[in-house]
Amino acid sequence: MNNPFQKFKDFFTPSETRNAAIASVYQATTPQPIFTKWTIQNAVKEGYKKNSWVYRSVYLKSKAGSSVPWYVVNADGDKQENHHLTQLLQYPNPFISRQDLFELVISWLELSGNSYLLKLKAGAKTSELWPVSPDRLKPIPTKDPAKWMEGYALDQSTKANYEPGELIHHKYFNPANPLLGIAPLEAVSKIVDVDNAQVAFNHATSKNRGVVDGVFTFDRNFNDQTETDAIADKLNERHRGKRSFGVLGSNAKYIRTAMTPAEMDFISSRKASREEIFIAFGVPPVYAGVMEAATMNNYRTSELVFWFGTMLFLLDDIQDTFNFSFRDELKPGEKIIYDVSNIPAIREAMIAKSKTAKELFDMGVPFDQLNKIFDFRVEEFDGWEDSHVASGQGTPPAGESSVRSQKKK
Repeated sequence: MNNPFQKFKDFFTPSETRNAAIASVYQATTPQPIFTKWTIQNAVKEGYKKNSWVYRSVYLKSKAGSSVPWYVVNADGDKQENHHLTQLLQYPNPFISRQDLFELVISWLELSGNSYLLKLKAGAKTSELWPVSPDRLKPIPTKDPAKWMEGYALDQSTKANYEPGELIHHKYFNPANPLLGIAPLEAVSKIVDVDNAQVAFNHATSKNRGVVDGVFTFDRNFNDQTETDAIADKLNERHRGKRSFGVLGSNAKYIRTAMTPAEMDFISSRKASREEIFIAFGVPPVYAGVMEAATMNNYRTSELVFWFGTMLFLLDDIQDTFNFSFRDELKPGEKIIYDVSNIPAIREAMIAKSKTAKELFDMGVPFDQLNKIFDFRVEEFDGWEDSHVASGQGTPPAGESSVRSQKKK
């Protein structure tokens, strides 16, 4: 006889037997790869190729992210030009440039939520990085909470072909399953489907010379189905398009069975879809090219929003994953960083920040406070904690800060 309380007993299985961060659906006698119907192939086919706003969002983010250089710095923040990881991130492998590699990594993240790089090692050092399609790799969960995961299965394998340390797995965080990411495109997939359907509808109506779906009715009855089909074929030849006309009788009258694009508020609904798609990808519409109410000022603002509200968060995630994955190849104090100092929008923001800091300094705010607020990374000098207004001092002459710093040393 089945025990009616067994399912409740199974639910409270001790945590040692499973990974507590993974949903209970993944509990199994033998860990299996996590397969998903969301693939790069489908994402490209149904989103990237079909929807101009998805394409634009992915294009802007992948191009912006791939333009940023990466390198290793030591504990003092000095760039390590000859470090093997600096060289690796500049020349990942003999066939792929740095820009192509990062463009692919970011595009995969936007479309599938996951991106994989295979580390090829020469001794203890990684000598090459090779991108592997997210469609080919699947993480394998574990029941051991201290192990986190078994590894990654390649293609249709059910075994761990790669240990976790052999791959760099960038992903957008998925609270339901930390082993597999969620793509921005997946979050707005239904919106994209609706928008694509609206475009297809408008295209079909245009091919039908502006005539929407409907049926022709006649006063008389037809003798047989053959006669009905013959008339329907003639009508469809004349009004050929994606939609067909039905025939119901004689002495023709046309009855619409669908609304026109105007009745569907086609333009307004597409604008709403566009806004939601851009929001999901973190791309300001003006920066993406929506010029309905664009001005030079709000374009520049949208560019800053794009970098400070979207790209820097994405680059921080990539940076953190790199430093974690290469922790065994970095000396104490060393870390991998990205450099956005040559990005025009960032440079303009830094200039504006410097002007604001000078205004505050002239008002009496001590330089050590400004150094903390604006992260200027200036070394301490004599009197930098004093307000020059309160003490009657003027603005230090150019170069005086560095002279004081040297004297203090």
